[in-house]
Amino acid sequence: MKATLILLFIICSIRINAQVITYDNFRNIIPDLQSENWKAAYEKASNLLENTTNDSSDIRGIVSYIVIYAAAGMVSSGQFTHDKFLKIANKYIGQQLLMSAHPFADSSKIALNSTTLKNKETGSEGSTAATNAKGTSIFCFENFKFADRINPQEFAGSNIRCGGRLDSVQVNPNKSTIWISRLYISNAFVRKVNP
Repeated sequence: MKATLILLFIICSIRINAQVITYDNFRNIIPDLQSENWKAAYEKASNLLENTTNDSSDIRGIVSYIVIYAAAGMVSSGQFTHDKFLKIANKYIGQQLLMSAHPFADSSKIALNSTTLKNKETGSEGSTAATNAKGTSIFCFENFKFADRINPQEFAGSNIRCGGRLDSVQVNPNKSTIWISRLYISNAFVRKVNP
């Protein structure tokens, strides 16, 4: 009987620690992002991550990115310093992030809130300049090095979402809010997103 109770306790403990972030958990953050309530989005996303440490799902990658993006929003609105942002973002180095979806843009037409993809001799790369709704502050220059060579034209006319492992973070050395950060992503991937 005692052994059964111990086994039951261990199973319950494993289930609690293995909890994953659900789509409904994630959906609760969306209104704060849409209204640009950066503090609320940051706090909700941070709390979700703290309570689901063993989750390795795509939704966790999205929520991890939201923490970084919302923290950059807090810098742009004077709620965080660049140094505080860097401390927060550096916690995610080595982790998988899944960024917001953006329209594909030809690499000759760099625009805000769109993703460009291109091939070089060294492999495939991509970049996004993710901003606030008005485009007055670039929260993250996202730089992607893809794990496999891609065909950029395969994504023409599509909304795409990139992700990968966060390798490093830089902040604006001038501490300006014109742009807040640069994120460097390796082992990247790109996916088409249904409209």
